[in-house]
Amino acid sequence: EELRQRIFVALQSVLEKVSNFFIQFYRRKRGYRPQFLLENHQSFKRQLAQLNSTTWIGIHVRRSDFIGLSYSSSDAYLFDAIKYYTARYPNAHFIVTSDDKPYCKKLFRKQSNILLTPGAYSVGDDLVILSLCQHSIITGGTFGWWAAYLAGGEVIHDKIYPSGCSRREYYYPPWFLIDGNVRAYKNTEYILR
Repeated sequence: EELRQRIFVALQSVLEKVSNFFIQFYRRKRGYRPQFLLENHQSFKRQLAQLNSTTWIGIHVRRSDFIGLSYSSSDAYLFDAIKYYTARYPNAHFIVTSDDKPYCKKLFRKQSNILLTPGAYSVGDDLVILSLCQHSIITGGTFGWWAAYLAGGEVIHDKIYPSGCSRREYYYPPWFLIDGNVRAYKNTEYILR
């Protein structure tokens, strides 16, 4: 935990930007506007965790280049992971970041407890917001790996993702799997129109 605190520090301007995401959520969904002291990244994360009304779970969905490589995680994997966390944490809310936000917007459009980061957010903003979550769901790639590592907590990863090395070398030991289906070939069944 101490290593995480030392290697990743968000800029004050990014913390302010990201804090507005949470403030707007609480104002709209819970009817109050929390006051956050934005001293630093870790203190903001602790303040979020103390708001017991919500357990934040970050989801990173990598798709753009992975579709052509047939490494893109299935929708079933994502929904199974969401189902797991929803059963475990009845107050679960999910924050989705992705390199294909239009796809995710269509995929999760009927889920009231799933929020997408704004299109104006940079990759850095997305990393900061995922790192503030208490738990994570990741698809393939190093971005999701780092987001989950920085967030801490429980991490679900797609077990079939070919990492190019042994599973023990790639996935952090406390992380666990659910039986997801990585496409063995390009499957248009999962492309939402």
